[in-house]
Amino acid sequence: MQKHKPFARIATKLRKWPIGDRLKFAFGLLVLVQVISGIVTLFQFSKINQDISQLVTVEEPLEESVLEMEIKAGEIARAVLDYVRDRNQKHLTKLILSRDGFAENYSQYQKLAQSDEERYLSTEIAQRYSDYNQMSGAIIRLADQRNAALKVFVNHVNHINQLIDNERVKSNNDHSDEGIKKADASHNMEKYLNIAFGSIEEYIVQRNQSLLSRIFEAEQNFKFFEGKYLEAISNHVERQRIKEIDLEFAQATSYGNQVVNFTDNIDQLLGNFEHKLDSIDDLLHDQVHPLIHANTVSATHDADSSIQSAKMVVSILAILGTIFGLFSVWIISRGIVAPILELSEGAALIAAGNVKHRIQVDSQDEIGRLADTFNHMVEDLVIAHQEAEKASDIKSAFLANMSHEIRTPMTAILGFAEIMRQKNHDAETMRYIDTIKKNGEYLLELINDILDVSKIEADKLDVEAIQCSLIELIEDVKTLMEIRALDKGLELSIIIDGKIPSWIQSDPIRLRQILINLLSNAIKFTKQGTVQLVIRAIDSNSEAPGLQFDVIDTGIGMTEEQLSRLFQPFVQADSSTTRKYGGTGLGLTICKRLTNILGGEIFVNSEYGTGSTFTVTVKIGKVTDVEFVDQLTFKSEYNESLANTNSKIDFEMDYNILLAEDGLDNQKLIRFLLTKAGCQVTLADNGNRAVHLALEATEKGQPFDVILMDMQMPELDGYAATKQLRSKSYHHPIIALTAHTMSEVREECLAAGCNHFATKPINRSQFFATIHECITEYRQQVDTLY
Repeated sequence: MQKHKPFARIATKLRKWPIGDRLKFAFGLLVLVQVISGIVTLFQFSKINQDISQLVTVEEPLEESVLEMEIKAGEIARAVLDYVRDRNQKHLTKLILSRDGFAENYSQYQKLAQSDEERYLSTEIAQRYSDYNQMSGAIIRLADQRNAALKVFVNHVNHINQLIDNERVKSNNDHSDEGIKKADASHNMEKYLNIAFGSIEEYIVQRNQSLLSRIFEAEQNFKFFEGKYLEAISNHVERQRIKEIDLEFAQATSYGNQVVNFTDNIDQLLGNFEHKLDSIDDLLHDQVHPLIHANTVSATHDADSSIQSAKMVVSILAILGTIFGLFSVWIISRGIVAPILELSEGAALIAAGNVKHRIQVDSQDEIGRLADTFNHMVEDLVIAHQEAEKASDIKSAFLANMSHEIRTPMTAILGFAEIMRQKNHDAETMRYIDTIKKNGEYLLELINDILDVSKIEADKLDVEAIQCSLIELIEDVKTLMEIRALDKGLELSIIIDGKIPSWIQSDPIRLRQILINLLSNAIKFTKQGTVQLVIRAIDSNSEAPGLQFDVIDTGIGMTEEQLSRLFQPFVQADSSTTRKYGGTGLGLTICKRLTNILGGEIFVNSEYGTGSTFTVTVKIGKVTDVEFVDQLTFKSEYNESLANTNSKIDFEMDYNILLAEDGLDNQKLIRFLLTKAGCQVTLADNGNRAVHLALEATEKGQPFDVILMDMQMPELDGYAATKQLRSKSYHHPIIALTAHTMSEVREECLAAGCNHFATKPINRSQFFATIHECITEYRQQVDTLY
């Protein structure tokens, strides 16, 4: 008991405090602990960030600059050797670029060098590179001097060849003994002159000492036959010409010797040059690299130590925070629990419907004032209830506007599930992925049903009255539902009773939705047997002709009691149906309301255990000048359409596409699908960015083949971005990309300047077909105009 007296005295003093002071004290303690925790944590994370920054901003760039210096030093050597060998000016350009690259990376290393040892190595690198660079310049200068001497040497050789050719031409007409000797001597002079020239050229490339003997021997032979030629001539004019040849040969020999000397000097410098390169490589590899590695290891160790220290400090602060939190809770609870229980019990009575009950708290403190406020709130409860009913009316309108926000993440879910399925070949994993995809599609159907009901209740369900192909609509429905029927081993047949018009005036999307809902239910509730869709024309000769669709199944059927509950939202035949077959019970509600909007009615006849027949009628407008088809014609057209579909050739997707999409998941999904199909994709996460990229690409003469424009983006939405592009004479295709499915959204997109419209979640084949069709149409228009 003695142990608890200090706490009792504290509790007595606290009860004398106003509740506000107690709360201030308790929250003051919590704030103090949080501030201290924040400061200490910030310090710890600052230390971690500093250590990591050392790794990222210093050590890694140091390592990169050293590697680049090694590469650039080797490139300098290759450029010098290539220039000496090929005498091509492009190697000088490479040499200059390599020098600049080395200097740039050395400057980076010098800036990042922190320790004394690193700065010492920086000085050593600079010294060795300076010697290396000076030597490369000396080699280049010698090569230029050699090339100049070689050029003069070649000119003299060509001149000598020309003089010798002139002498030979004159000797060819002289058939005397002297003429024959002169012709033989001139031929050999030209031969050994060319041998000397070729040997010098070969020496430049190979630097083989044996070639010097060949050059010397060729020069001696030239002089020998020159003497022979002199012996065979007798007049002064010919001697003057031979003297000119002799002078030219002497100059050629002089420049040839210069070429050889320059080549020898270059060869000697190249040996020292390679040695300097090895010294730079040894310095970088044996001293600089190990030092950087040691610093990296040290920085990593410091970062790890800081992390461990931070974990310990955070753990201690968490324990202290828990202790102070419990203490604060104890302060708050004393003297407050009982009045709050009274408040709770009173609130429970009022929530149960006893709005006449009033809370009695004999206190003038904050809880007492709260009780009075609560009593006033109860008096406003009736008014609030009425306002709540009004809010319920707003609910449907709100849900109708949530289509974009709900369908957008479904795009990523279904899309990535499909991608995973294509990339995975494990049977068990494939089953898991199929389950995800199946339930995602099921969830999407449920979402669509809920949204449709909400649109109907909010008077926002869009229904059109356009001319459409009834045959194509029926073919589409059969193609889709036949797969589901075959999965259950059922036969799905389409029966044309009499003749029906090939074109009608109605809303094809809503009519298709009605038929798919009814056929889905028929297949779902039929274990074996058949499902039939019977179509017949009604009131063909009246002012308001129509169609009647009968969906007949051999399924479980319904009792009279179950039939009485049909067509009510969120209601199925009974609770066991929901448990066994799934669903929300919205499908038939939607069918009934859509049928009424399309000017028709829906009926049902069913026998429990035998099957059901759902009958739908719709108005189709005037059908004058329209072809009518029967069962045989429909079957023939369906088979032809199926054959065309199966023989369809895939098109190539090698387009340059700009994707304007702010959602990261959808960015990844759409970019993956397009890239895998062969497209090049550029991303823009808002409308401003999309406009800038599109106009910039057009100015460069490389416009995007198409822009995929999400219509709801930050900064500038897709509508405004499209209008802005069109106002600046941007004529290339733009496809609206949105999760809205309402027709007015489609019209708004087209009015803003979009060429086509694509919805989320994305159906890959339809999506690719839309892109291909849009680009093809635009290119055809351009070809027609130009």
